[in-house]
Amino acid sequence: MNINFLTFVLALAIAASGYAADSFLVEPVKLKESAAIQWEGRSNETIDAQKITQPVSILLWRCSNIVISVCDLRSIELAECQNVTIRNCWIHDSTHCGVEISKSKNVIVQGCRMESVASGVYAVLSQNIQVIGNFVRNVNGPLPRGQLAQFDKVSGPDNIIRSNYAVNDYSLSNPEDLISLYMSNGEVNSPILIEDNFLTADAKRGSSDKSTSGSGIMLGDSSGSYLTCRRNVIVSAGQVGIGVAGGRFVRVEDNLIYGRKSNVSNVGLYIWNQSGQPSDHVVLSRNRVQWLSQTGEENSWWDGGGVQNVEFTGNQLADPTLEAALPSPPTRAPMPPKPWVSPNDNGVAVARLPWMPK
Repeated sequence: MNINFLTFVLALAIAASGYAADSFLVEPVKLKESAAIQWEGRSNETIDAQKITQPVSILLWRCSNIVISVCDLRSIELAECQNVTIRNCWIHDSTHCGVEISKSKNVIVQGCRMESVASGVYAVLSQNIQVIGNFVRNVNGPLPRGQLAQFDKVSGPDNIIRSNYAVNDYSLSNPEDLISLYMSNGEVNSPILIEDNFLTADAKRGSSDKSTSGSGIMLGDSSGSYLTCRRNVIVSAGQVGIGVAGGRFVRVEDNLIYGRKSNVSNVGLYIWNQSGQPSDHVVLSRNRVQWLSQTGEENSWWDGGGVQNVEFTGNQLADPTLEAALPSPPTRAPMPPKPWVSPNDNGVAVARLPWMPK
């Protein structure tokens, strides 16, 4: 890739982060090859600029206050950890999840690039998990994996999936629900937020030959509560755009949901309580939807029943102007859409990215 073009794109990203476009530094990263790292009970440490090719590159158990930064890895696993930041890492070519989080608290995965992994981020039985500004390309599953991010029995305040970009190319990926909330519960004043993500399939083939059960975003799977899904852009990301499969106090607002015809395409937006648990207080508001089924018929909306107290207002269904209104995808240059940027000792904005050409 042309370095001048890369520098230009990086300047735009840094400017968007609040730094002046003329006061940034692209810092070359010299990676040190390392064996797999396995820590137990350690705290207040940093893993920085490492290249590790073992299938489980970093395994942390009962660790706290850890930063993993600017590494080239195959996977990261956290168990019973707290206060962990993973930023600007390149995680790729693995049958494992990029980042797997179990029984942990206060974990941030930010500005990473994950490619050809089982799932990007999988978090189970955890709290305060934030997945922000990552680029995830070609997740390969198989079931039950295949997501950009899945929260499985995640609970409490401050859980966020925000400003991520996922793309799954034809014949190179095997996605399921790109964002999945399974039995996960936010709080009344701090719902789980899924916002400002861009989810798409192959630019030419769309969702062709992908999962017949996968969606762009799935909410309330097997129940859940206090979930907010807003301002996401979904372009043929699965057989369904956004589904509400159960749950209580769920809000789906201001999303753009567009689906081309494929051999698996089904419906753009639906509610249908499949959880076997009470489902109520669901708000669907101001969403724009245009979705073609596999027969080529418009199928933007479906109510399968079983949900009480549904508010359906201001939605534009079968919206013929939606395709023209879709924003351009984030850059596919070798960086996530929102790289983590920090000042160096001289106050200059620095972005350090391990996948950049040397």
